[in-house]
Amino acid sequence: MRRFLIGVAAVVLAAVIGTAPAYGASASISVSPTTAPAGSTVHISGSIPVKKCPASDGATITGESALFPPDGFGPTATRDSQGTFAIDYTVPTSTPAGSYSLGLRCGGGNVGVSTSLTVTAAPVGGPATGAGGAASHSTGVWTALGVVCLLLAACLLVARGLARRPS
Repeated sequence: MRRFLIGVAAVVLAAVIGTAPAYGASASISVSPTTAPAGSTVHISGSIPVKKCPASDGATITGESALFPPDGFGPTATRDSQGTFAIDYTVPTSTPAGSYSLGLRCGGGNVGVSTSLTVTAAPVGGPATGAGGAASHSTGVWTALGVVCLLLAACLLVARGLARRPS
């Protein structure tokens, strides 16, 4: 019975070790902000231990092809001597709203860590320019006011010229 229990424990231990990510808990990935509209820029950072993947190998961000067209492989970030990386990424304006999982590859293999990015719909219309009421539907009123002011100024100049004429 004792040998049976030792055998079962060895099998369970081998199964647990065999299913653990190759990079362990020390690998990481994060995205900031975690919710962003399509067309905006997010900051992706993390770390991959140099013991499993040399620092000379970049960290390739992975995800769905809608987020990283055309094949789901995003940018490759340079890693420092400790394996840390950081990169800014502009979400394509064509990315549909939804939740996307981001992962990492290094040295040709998946690292086994992930994080989520929620993409919201891209803003509709142009950016707010700070032009106040003139930026909306009231431009016709302002144009008419400008024309009236110019006509008034022209009338004043003509009247002034007539007043200076000798009789």
